[in-house]
Amino acid sequence: MTKSDIKGQHTETLLAGSLAKALCYIHRMNKEVKDNQEMKSRILVIKAAEDSALQYMNFMNVIFAAQKQNILIDACVLDSDSGLLQQACDITGGLYLKVPQMPSLLQYLLWVFLPDQDQRSQLILPPPIHVDYRAACFCHRNLIEIGYVCSVCLSIFCNFSPICTTCETAFKISLPPVLKAKKKKLKASA
Repeated sequence: MTKSDIKGQHTETLLAGSLAKALCYIHRMNKEVKDNQEMKSRILVIKAAEDSALQYMNFMNVIFAAQKQNILIDACVLDSDSGLLQQACDITGGLYLKVPQMPSLLQYLLWVFLPDQDQRSQLILPPPIHVDYRAACFCHRNLIEIGYVCSVCLSIFCNFSPICTTCETAFKISLPPVLKAKKKKLKASA
C-alpha cells in the first residue's frame, strides 16, 4: 500500500523525509550530550507500505548520511520485502527482519531490535539476508542490473537517452571513428 487516501488525495509514504528528520534529531541530541558521555544512536523503521521509487535519490542520500555519522538503521518489515531498506541496513550495519508471523511481532521487536549492537553479538539472531543491490531505473522504476548513469545527477536509466530526464543535461555522443575498409589485393593467377 504505497498510497493512502486522505480526503480524496493520494500521498506517498515519506520514509526518506522521516529518516532525515530522525538524523537531524540525533545530531541535535549529540550536540547536547556532555563531552564525557557517548551516545550510540540507532533508527528503527517499522514498515508496512511498499517502496516508493520516487524517493530513491533522497533515500540513498539519507542512508549515506547515517553511515557517515555511524548511525545504525534497523528495519522491521511487516508486508512485502523492501529492497531499499535491505540496502540501508546493510550499508549502516543494522538488522533487517521481515516478520514471518504477525502475532509474534512484539517478541521479534524485543528479541531482535531492543538489544544494542554490543549485546547483539552475543545473541543468536535470524541469519542475514541476501541484499539485492540492483538499482531502479528512473524512467520505468524497474530493477536493472546494467544501465546508463547520468554523470551529473547519477540518475539511472534502462535505455539510453541523449538528454537526462532528471536534470536535463545534454550528452555529447562520441561515436567510434569509422575506419575505411582496406581493399584486398587479388592474386593474379598465372
